[in-house]
Amino acid sequence: MKLLIARSNYFSYSETFIDEQIKQLQPHSVLYEGWQPSRLYKGGSIYPFPLNQLLVRGSLRRLFPDLYQKIYTYFLRKYLRNNQIEALLANYGPLGTHISEACESEKIPFGIVFLGFDANETKTLENYGPQYAKVLPKAKAVIVVASAMKPTLEKICGPLPNLHVIPCGVDLNQFYPDKQKKQNTSFQLISVARFAAKKGSLLSIKSFEILLKQFPDAQFNMVGDGPLWQEAKDYVKAHQLENNIHFLGAKSPEEYLPLLQAADAFIQHSVVTPSGDSEGTPVAILEASATGLAIVSTRHAGIPEAVIEEETGILVDEHDVSSMGNALIRLASQRDLCQQMGMAARKHMLEHYEVGKLSQKIKQLLS
Repeated sequence: MKLLIARSNYFSYSETFIDEQIKQLQPHSVLYEGWQPSRLYKGGSIYPFPLNQLLVRGSLRRLFPDLYQKIYTYFLRKYLRNNQIEALLANYGPLGTHISEACESEKIPFGIVFLGFDANETKTLENYGPQYAKVLPKAKAVIVVASAMKPTLEKICGPLPNLHVIPCGVDLNQFYPDKQKKQNTSFQLISVARFAAKKGSLLSIKSFEILLKQFPDAQFNMVGDGPLWQEAKDYVKAHQLENNIHFLGAKSPEEYLPLLQAADAFIQHSVVTPSGDSEGTPVAILEASATGLAIVSTRHAGIPEAVIEEETGILVDEHDVSSMGNALIRLASQRDLCQQMGMAARKHMLEHYEVGKLSQKIKQLLS
């Protein structure tokens, strides 16, 4: 099948799930750049000169959005036809609405993958809800990465028999436990996340503070950057936590794998933001689970599916810093339990989140 995959960014370290999707599905080509992607991974554009110039496209999009959509559809249709594309997979709901007309006109099946905010954030739903209602019933497949996302979309569109739950997966050959690992003398905690509101990084830090009252030697490595990174750093400095909390910045999976393997547990305090933004299924939790770490997180979006309470980790309610702190104390106090949960987490990933199997499900839906 000659598949075209469309995404909004050429690369984002917080979108490793899309990189893995591309790796697994081996598409004919990949389009990127915003909700109307026109640039090709392999170089070039679906547009001729001068439309292939960013300034020209940006000006048209801003000044004449309806006209630009017609131009976009025309050239996308031409690309699909000339390259004999047989199916298109769009990542994120808004992007899916912009490619749909070209696919329908060329009688090419298309799928749309909803990954989190695009099925939850209030402003996005206000802007794109009417288009969702028109486009989603026509898609060959609508894919959500967590069951919690289904009700919102079906409230907008009505029953969607073409809607499927396929979580983000993890490459279990890339993420695995260190068989030579020795037990740490001090409890080692890690997070891998953008410092964004829905990731709850400051809430994780405050939970870790509770742990420090009983385990003052505990260490917390925080991988990632983002808009709230400086706020978190300022909090750590103000509370004199620099000896225990370490900001490591953004890293590639190859760089943070050894950090995961060396840790005892993984933390992520995901929350629904005031704007309605929410997770889908956080890939970092899947990667940490595959690495054999006990997970401490929240009952949020797809997390309760990825983390089996009291078996592969401990979940608390959103914003319940006290309970999360006590969960950390429990794991630090019972290192055997921590290891047992980590082993069970790896097993859960093997059985339900192996990325190759999940990618094949997507491919079958588009065939």
